[in-house]
Amino acid sequence: MATSEEHHRLTALGARWFRKNGFGVVATELSCIRSRERPDVIAFRSSCSAIIEVKVSRADFLADLKKPERTAGGLGLYRFYLCPEGILEIEDLPPRWGLLYAYGKNVTEIVKPLGNLWLPKARQHEKLEELGREWREFQHDSNADAEQGALYSIARRLQLSSAT
Repeated sequence: MATSEEHHRLTALGARWFRKNGFGVVATELSCIRSRERPDVIAFRSSCSAIIEVKVSRADFLADLKKPERTAGGLGLYRFYLCPEGILEIEDLPPRWGLLYAYGKNVTEIVKPLGNLWLPKARQHEKLEELGREWREFQHDSNADAEQGALYSIARRLQLSSAT
């Protein structure tokens, strides 16, 4: 399926937003082994992973909700939708998803945990502070094999681009 110029623009904005939030490894439109997902933006820090799904129409969002990765497994410990204002509302979001709006060249955080903690996956023995609890409530059970495949695909892109 061909993507629109608006979709490409929002994807670039999403990648920039992750970089501003301290993610050192960011890729867009990534196809990778071990996963049928193709996130619009995927990003990694040393502590976690996150994805952004860009939506430029409500119909695209509703179709996205039917994907099996939206309810179990999938990529991204943290997950966000990025769209122009008016496409999605807070009450439309699946559990634990964040919402970002694009305004011109800027991304505004509509639903996101407070601060910039980006905690790693919770362990049963960890004590949760009040601020940490909010971040943990946004976490998903991501597919570690699929994320390893994503990192491999990113490394291959880098290797191929440096070989030319």
